[in-house]
Amino acid sequence: MKKFLLLGAGIGQMPFLKICRAKGYEVLVVSPRGDYPGFKLADKAFFVDVRDKEAVLKIAAAEKIDAVLTDQADVSVPTVAYVAEKLNLRGIGYETALKFTDKYLMRKAAKAASVAVPEFNQAFNLAEAVDIAEGMGFPLIIKPADSSGSRGVRRINSADDLKREFNSTKAYSMSGKVILERFIEGNVYCVNGYLMDNQYNNLDLGLIGYFALPGMYIITSCVFSSVKRVTDRAGQRLLAENEKLVTSMKLPFGITHAEYIYNTAEDKVYLTEIAARGGGNYISSDLTTLATGFGTNEALIDYVVEGIVRKVEPNKLDNKVSAYVDFGFPAAGVVKSITGLDALKKIPGVYKIHMENCYVGKKVARLTDGTKRYGMILISADDEDECRKVIAKVKRTLVVEIETADGIKTQLW
Repeated sequence: MKKFLLLGAGIGQMPFLKICRAKGYEVLVVSPRGDYPGFKLADKAFFVDVRDKEAVLKIAAAEKIDAVLTDQADVSVPTVAYVAEKLNLRGIGYETALKFTDKYLMRKAAKAASVAVPEFNQAFNLAEAVDIAEGMGFPLIIKPADSSGSRGVRRINSADDLKREFNSTKAYSMSGKVILERFIEGNVYCVNGYLMDNQYNNLDLGLIGYFALPGMYIITSCVFSSVKRVTDRAGQRLLAENEKLVTSMKLPFGITHAEYIYNTAEDKVYLTEIAARGGGNYISSDLTTLATGFGTNEALIDYVVEGIVRKVEPNKLDNKVSAYVDFGFPAAGVVKSITGLDALKKIPGVYKIHMENCYVGKKVARLTDGTKRYGMILISADDEDECRKVIAKVKRTLVVEIETADGIKTQLW
């Protein structure tokens, strides 16, 4: 029986875990202790910080694993690559992994590939950040150099903003580095792709929507179109820049998830980040497959475990659309009531409802980053217009009330 080591036991790892169990593999998970669903399905669990690459390597060597992976979480990607490299397993290489997780190295790699990035620099302390900001000017975006889920990402309009926000942003950075970059106006897109046997294929292009929270950039929705539907000039440029970047970064194989800003006034594409793993919010497990018909997760597992090469056949991709829509809350409180859930399930186009973490009596936090979202609805449609109509109906149908210190409030979309 093949042994598969999975880094992380949270909800984002469940699609990988379920595929491996269905294939009959012995599944081992490494994760800090917590109420994570992966512990219930795994054959063995090791309670170790996934960032501790030497501790994870020791476990992997002792267990004589056949493959190691993670999904939807940047924090584990370098450790996965390190362990695979040390044990001569299929992996992307440790140095390559760093370029896909450290936002400073990532931006340097993009510049080397002639892919535009906003003017940027990195700071380890507030004094450095203030000096950099004075040279660059405002507005700026600050973000941790090595985090995800919109944690610590803020728009900075003045030196006072920077002084107020810097330490809270830095707290999310494992390396203690903070990225400062020039604010760029424009729509934000994501591109998901797959690389195997020196063949890279863009699979879908998504248009991102944000919660209307001043100074914050927390995603509430994304509508994905199969690349077969992308015919406009901006979309074609986004896909071309993404392919150029992935090719230049020498990723040997895997799933990619990238985000870009398209500035209409400049007619220019700017990279914001790129990852060598599947996108969160069920993108790699469900939404890419719904839009294109190609299952990236199973294809990747087949390769790292068995060496089976599954290539994308562009002409055979489906020509559809998928989406997710998320909600959070305007304040901390306790869920008092949920109405419309049964009606939500009956809406044509609603594919899955993930509200495992939202139930009556649940204590919820104020929406401050992507980890503070409490419900996700996945949607499948034939075209963008139909998809957005389904999203609108979802928002009209589901009502979640919470009791807060200031009275009853409902969810934010």
